Amino acid sequence: MRFPKIFHADLGNVHHAAFWLGFFGILSATLGLLRDRLLAGTFGASRELDIYYAAFRVPDFLYTILLLFTASTAIIPIFLKNFNEDKEKAAELLGSIIIYFSFALLVLSAVAFFFMPEFVKFSLPGFSEEDLGRTTLLSRILLLSPIFLGFSNIFSSVAQAFRRFFVYGLAPVFYNIGIILGISVFYNFFGLPGLAWGVALGALLHMALQIPSLRNVGVLPKFKEVKGRSELLKIMWLSLPRTLGLSITQFTTLILTGIASTFYQGSIAIFNLALNLEYIPVTIVGLSYSVAAFPNLVSFSLSKAKDDFRKHFSAAIRHIMFWTFPMAVLILVLRAQIVRVILGSGAFNWADTRLTAAALAILSLAIIFQSLFMLLVRAFYAEGESWRPLAINIVSALLSIGAAFWFSSEFSTGGVLADFFRTALKLDGIADLRVIALSLGIFIGGFFNFIFLFLAFRASFGWFPTDGIGRAIFQIISASLIVGLVSYWGLNVFSLFFNLHTFLGVFLQGFLAGILGILVFLGILWSLGNKELAEAYFSLRGLFKEKQKSREDMVPAPEPEKLL
Repeated sequence: MRFPKIFHADLGNVHHAAFWLGFFGILSATLGLLRDRLLAGTFGASRELDIYYAAFRVPDFLYTILLLFTASTAIIPIFLKNFNEDKEKAAELLGSIIIYFSFALLVLSAVAFFFMPEFVKFSLPGFSEEDLGRTTLLSRILLLSPIFLGFSNIFSSVAQAFRRFFVYGLAPVFYNIGIILGISVFYNFFGLPGLAWGVALGALLHMALQIPSLRNVGVLPKFKEVKGRSELLKIMWLSLPRTLGLSITQFTTLILTGIASTFYQGSIAIFNLALNLEYIPVTIVGLSYSVAAFPNLVSFSLSKAKDDFRKHFSAAIRHIMFWTFPMAVLILVLRAQIVRVILGSGAFNWADTRLTAAALAILSLAIIFQSLFMLLVRAFYAEGESWRPLAINIVSALLSIGAAFWFSSEFSTGGVLADFFRTALKLDGIADLRVIALSLGIFIGGFFNFIFLFLAFRASFGWFPTDGIGRAIFQIISASLIVGLVSYWGLNVFSLFFNLHTFLGVFLQGFLAGILGILVFLGILWSLGNKELAEAYFSLRGLFKEKQKSREDMVPAPEPEKLL
């Protein structure tokens, strides 16, 4: 296949599609780490970086609301249904989606633009007038991102419907390239607003890449008259649970950012940098398995095939645990090496590194709960229950915010609790631990969200999510704990051989300790005849053997859940 043609290739073979999506997913994540390294190295944990991250809150919220019109999981099945009936009907539906999305975008963007000073002032009580002014300017520039990404989501839904996954996978790479250009180039000319212009450029590139594929499939939107209102309402209804769920997450982040604005300068930056690192395994494992399992769960639910539903769900939850438990343990043990290698450069000093590593240590424990939450909530959606998990999400969000308030209050007065976390997280000499309260809030919210969903699952389905997989859970947890001990031992041993004052020395220490832990994990599970390990091996081996996959089996790739 010649390179230019691959942009419009029909990736009907699932493994070709999975390869390109996985490849570009890893490349995008790598560029995301480079992006964060450049930000940390340029600004350190400073008020400038606080302003940059805080400026995303309102545009992120706007983007989430607009997912009502742009969620690919809702657009694709309805679009394909119309296309199979009549190509013109599909083109008119696409035109209607764009018209209604544009109208909602115009109204909401205008409100956000003109009332941005009030939104920013209300949500960031700890910022000075000058800081609020700079945050307002960046937020207004960043309003371009929901516009471009919203249109990009609509266009990519059509491309995905025809299995044009190459460009969809490539788009996030160019999005991060735009952000990196903002940091490395635009900032030198425009100052802090240059960072926001870089994000806007990345979003524009994300959208622009979709347009040639849209033209290639031969379905261009028609705007002669607005049609398909019933289909549009159905799209909005299907998108509503996910939009509301993400809105609650954005609201929680908004409040936590406001709390952090009252702390010392750099707290918002430390919290976001740690959160970005923690979110990578959640996305790679939790979101991937949940999205992949969802279509079959829906099919089994509709056909009342309860045994198949349970079998498919159990397989997904076993494999999420198989990957996330050792990941969480390794991140917990190797947190200092991870932060030093990825972020430890330039203006990002030793105190910033220690606090970010401590925040990451707490967030590493949330990886498991957040990943399982993604699967549990989709099981409810498949069964047609969207409001129960939404209510649980609201309660959990309130617990998360309440815990962050309480811990920050306790840490501000010192005492036994502060001394405990200072010792446990190796923060001797750092007086103010309040930024750690934000990570504790995320962890507690995620933990109770999982517990409540776990119990509600029993009430809805008649069985617990972990029924029948106790042996697998015991094997995975036991092996993961041993991984932690072995990796910690490896850190101490390898520290004798490498210069830990250099980038290469820290990298090799953490890398070799992590590899040692992974090998022990695989060895233990292999000796136990672990089912998940065998399934993962045969799935990987069969990656290049399976020839075809039907259109009905293709899983829509999820659109971005936030701007950064």
